[in-house]
Amino acid sequence: MSFMTVASQMLSLFFIMAVGYAMYRARVIDDAATVRYTRLVLNISLPAQIITSFVENVGVVSNRAVIAVFFLTLLSYAVFAVIAVLFAALVRAPKEERGTYGFMMLFSNVGFMGLPVISTIFGEEALIYAVIVNGVFNIMVYSAGILLISDAKQAYRFRPRLLLNLPLMSTLLSVLLFFAGAKLPETVMTSLRYMGALTTPVAMLILGASIAAMPLKELFGDWRIYVFTIFRLAVVPLAMLALFRLFLAADSVAAGVLVVLAAMPVATNTTMLAIEYGGNQKLASRGIFFSTVLSVITIPLIALLL
Repeated sequence: MSFMTVASQMLSLFFIMAVGYAMYRARVIDDAATVRYTRLVLNISLPAQIITSFVENVGVVSNRAVIAVFFLTLLSYAVFAVIAVLFAALVRAPKEERGTYGFMMLFSNVGFMGLPVISTIFGEEALIYAVIVNGVFNIMVYSAGILLISDAKQAYRFRPRLLLNLPLMSTLLSVLLFFAGAKLPETVMTSLRYMGALTTPVAMLILGASIAAMPLKELFGDWRIYVFTIFRLAVVPLAMLALFRLFLAADSVAAGVLVVLAAMPVATNTTMLAIEYGGNQKLASRGIFFSTVLSVITIPLIALLL
């Protein structure tokens, strides 16, 4: 796929994000509406998309491939962790910012932005790999992730109920259906496809509104965030690409999906979790803003290398 083809498709997604930005600035939608739209995606359209991506690939994608992607995703997080430690040492990140930087390096926007981008670049049939990555993401972000981003002065205890969210539960259900070779009635599948189709446009609108809600005067001035953005959007995916080329079939669709997801900007829930668990909210907002805007250029470049 050529650079211009991927860039054109990325710009289409970016345009929807820009509409969300304009709608927030024009007060057509507000923070309360953004919360409701987020719940719509997380609790209805995304679970529907997850289920259809698995069920429609029964007999198309092998069980072995699904298991391989699961373990490769765990390997990816190990690589991200090493890069996060190297970055913190390189820029001499202040102690109170290391956890937030670590969180942002590990957890990218594999859901709201990742799923539509993967669908755009590789087609709907590749979504099953992205869904597996999202399942691992949910487990990691609500355990190790919260521990990273929480204030060091706070006593944090992992709460298993955080894992009881619909995206993760629908992933587990979909995995069971996949390995059982189950097929759902066509009427049910049609309904799920309609609901799942909401994910991409609504998710991108939410992303645009989230960026619009950030105070611009607080986004600039810290040189470390510029270095971080380079690491997040270039060093991380290039490290994954090099790893796959050395040890795996780098030209496979699954490997391509993992590399592109590694190139995603910072996860949009970073700010929300920073607020809830005493993390650095301003740093989280900077990371989301710069990485999201620049990813429109960097993701096509990474895709061009596959």
